[in-house]
Amino acid sequence: MDIFDKLVQLQGELLKSQLKIIYRYQRQIPIGEKKIIRTSQLDIIEDILASSNKPLHISNILDIAQSDYNVTLERDSIVSALIKKIKAGKRFVKVAPNTFALKIN
Repeated sequence: MDIFDKLVQLQGELLKSQLKIIYRYQRQIPIGEKKIIRTSQLDIIEDILASSNKPLHISNILDIAQSDYNVTLERDSIVSALIKKIKAGKRFVKVAPNTFALKIN
């Protein structure tokens, strides 16, 4: 990968971050505040992973869901749902054992 490709990749990541902030602003959600508009468990997990900007172990995901969203998620059910989405090529990726991240499009 030459320097031009790296710069293009960097610019793409910067634009994705900017769009994320714009979308949050349009939904009237202040940055840093976690407001649940959607109610599905996978949507909550997607919000958690988007807010963290890094892969998280399932234990961390469950802890954040409990503390920030006041939702108790069942570990086995959530892992199963995440694996189904990963196999379908949608939304999530598995980066290590029981560690998940958002799929980059």
